[in-house]
Amino acid sequence: MTEQRKPEAECTEDNIGMTQTIRNLSLPLESANDIPGLSLGSVLVLCRDATARKWLDRWLTQDGLSVMVADRPELGLELARSHRPDVIIVEANMRDLDGAIMYQVIADAADVAAEQIVLCASAKEASAALQVDIHDVTRKPFEWTLVSRRAKVAARQKRTERELRERGDSLEKALSIASSARQELRSRDSLDPLTGMPNQRRFGTLISNALQTFRGADGALAVSVIGFNRLRLVIEAMGQEQADALLAEVGRKILEGVELAGQVLEQRDGLRTAAAANLDQFRFALMYTCDRDDNKLRDFKIRLLNLLSEPVSVAGQMIYLSPCIGTSIYPDDAENADTLLQRADNAMREAQGRGGGFRFYCAEIDAAAAHRLKIEHMLHEALERRELTLAYQPIVSADRNKLLAAEALLRWRQPDGSYISPAEFVPIAEESDLILSVGEFALDEACRQLSAWRAAGIPVPSICVNVAKAQLVAGDFTQTVKDALDRNGLRPERLELEISERGVIAGDSDVIEHLERIFDLGVRLAIDDFGSGDAAIAYLKELPVHVLKLDRSYTAGLTASPKDQAIVSAAIVLGRKLNLRVVAEGVESVEQLELLRQLDCEAIQGFLISRPVPSDDLAALLKKPHKS
Repeated sequence: MTEQRKPEAECTEDNIGMTQTIRNLSLPLESANDIPGLSLGSVLVLCRDATARKWLDRWLTQDGLSVMVADRPELGLELARSHRPDVIIVEANMRDLDGAIMYQVIADAADVAAEQIVLCASAKEASAALQVDIHDVTRKPFEWTLVSRRAKVAARQKRTERELRERGDSLEKALSIASSARQELRSRDSLDPLTGMPNQRRFGTLISNALQTFRGADGALAVSVIGFNRLRLVIEAMGQEQADALLAEVGRKILEGVELAGQVLEQRDGLRTAAAANLDQFRFALMYTCDRDDNKLRDFKIRLLNLLSEPVSVAGQMIYLSPCIGTSIYPDDAENADTLLQRADNAMREAQGRGGGFRFYCAEIDAAAAHRLKIEHMLHEALERRELTLAYQPIVSADRNKLLAAEALLRWRQPDGSYISPAEFVPIAEESDLILSVGEFALDEACRQLSAWRAAGIPVPSICVNVAKAQLVAGDFTQTVKDALDRNGLRPERLELEISERGVIAGDSDVIEHLERIFDLGVRLAIDDFGSGDAAIAYLKELPVHVLKLDRSYTAGLTASPKDQAIVSAAIVLGRKLNLRVVAEGVESVEQLELLRQLDCEAIQGFLISRPVPSDDLAALLKKPHKS
């Protein structure tokens, strides 16, 4: 961008919210909740996704709501007619019926004047849903506690109105209070109550208003979507109070970014156009004008990344977050608000896939985003059709005389016989709640297979299963593990759970607590890809683990790099000092094996021993009968 132009039109404070911080607003509806005898209300969940139904049912019930669930349109209609719920949470894509159409059908057929929250997977679905008179729209990735909170507020409003009407004139004053509260709540519905920022719907309006004023002026209008690697995991591992404090602090930093845009981009008072938004719990956004000066944009990019990379203090604990920023620019990348925001979001997700940093939108990013959505949709169907399978790779002693375990690795075989690599679909699953379903399948199937091997006398001592951070902190994972062991008649020590070093947050006491529960159960724990993170050694003293699995990059460089040899040697010594088994992954040559033996490595895994193979093929490799 070399052309230098300056914007001429001014965006009013009314149109764009400017740079001021909008203070948190208390919800006056709480006064209605204090009226004796008023119940919280009922919710109908109409959703085809089993995981979504499970978590919504759990969180809504915990919030004191009466919950009905349906996975089919006809069942949803029946429940709506018979029970007249206060709130309907409906998936925007219910097989053959669009979610917005579905709501109209329910409302018309049953005369159900329920509030409605539509779950959308895309900007297109959200735009379609907004054409209907609905209460709320929320987009993936869903944060179930947030959806539950919205449903609770909506149900409480609806139930309060209904019951107050039934009480008649004696409660006329209370009804007036509730009606006023509802009106005020709707006026404030465009704000996030925690950060005081505009929400996604309001932010889209701010962009549209800015574009109307900006069209024809020199310069450019930039929209940046900001995400943070691991923010979802950090929040899910925290208590509600700490999570709110963290999000409030992150919001404060985003607002500092608005001021930074004005400083670095030298926006004069008459030409300043800047606003911030909280799109959901895990994504924020900035809008700002610039004069197309590459050097100024580069300076702003660097300073914004530095600002957002600074650690955040919550309850005396320093939280380190890795910002991911995607930016689209008017008029180069799009000419309307929805497209600008969507393309900035796609660029942010591209930055996330690269580990963080700053990415400007380009056409190739759209293609990558479309591919991710396609894979996510296909993965939904693959789970329903049971297309996922497991392959097994042996872990053996360094002398190759003893089988120590077998690692279960996900495989996705499509109906045409082709495979989709785990390197492609697992990260996509981790970005959504699909990883919970995928992880449960892998855990149960691996335990089932080990039980079958042992029943047949095949000498596989234990099974190793990879666990994502989202699984570890979702619900009662310890109970999930115990149930899998009990169903398959396995002792806890027969199972080893592998947690990637990158998935562990240093110093996170909640995560450590989850691991300790599993450890206390008797299940073995391993740190996978050891040495790939930033603080590999720092947290070893805190984590209850049994095994270190060296990152394969060190094995690959073992024969050519004295530095890699030194690192591997140090890791092996450290493991022995801490009474941990050290496994070298990615062993592919005899030369690598000999060096590992010289370094006194205990165990190895890699193509030199065997590629990951189906269960029957692994059984064929094992000659000796099993002895307990």
